[in-house]
Amino acid sequence: MNLDAYLTRIGYAGPKAPTLDVLRQIVHAHLCSIPFENVDVLLGRGVSLADADVEQKLVRDRRGGYCFEQNSLLLRALAALAFSAAPLSARVRLKAPREVIPPRTHLFLRVDLDGVPWLADVGVGGLSPTASVRLDVMGDEQPTPHEPRRIVREDGTPLLRYFHQAKVGDA
Repeated sequence: MNLDAYLTRIGYAGPKAPTLDVLRQIVHAHLCSIPFENVDVLLGRGVSLADADVEQKLVRDRRGGYCFEQNSLLLRALAALAFSAAPLSARVRLKAPREVIPPRTHLFLRVDLDGVPWLADVGVGGLSPTASVRLDVMGDEQPTPHEPRRIVREDGTPLLRYFHQAKVGDA
């Protein structure tokens, strides 16, 4: 990965140590610089998730991408900066009843810092969290530069489910 080109693309010139502050700054810079885009899918062109193709499209061609492109690029950048990060699959449910369980069509990242798990996700478009959110804090609101977030855990049959929620207005 051309880390310098990526950092230039997102306008980040700060420290490169694997710390929470750096993670927050990189996530915010990425979100402010690389838009969510699914034009290729809508036009039936298909999308390559090969590392070189994602880097070409999002970094060198200065285009945007959807969650698999965005978060795979972020994952590679974080790995190059010596962060401990791993991809996780998820379901996105907007304006649907809680009992609706859509397919896993989303990719986000778990980043471990000093034994604490954090969610990093630059691929949800307008609802992407503009800061990392702790994955081990259940139910408490966590501030971000925009709307508060929280992680809610529900023990259900047959699934144990975690919900990442954004507070929009009073809901």
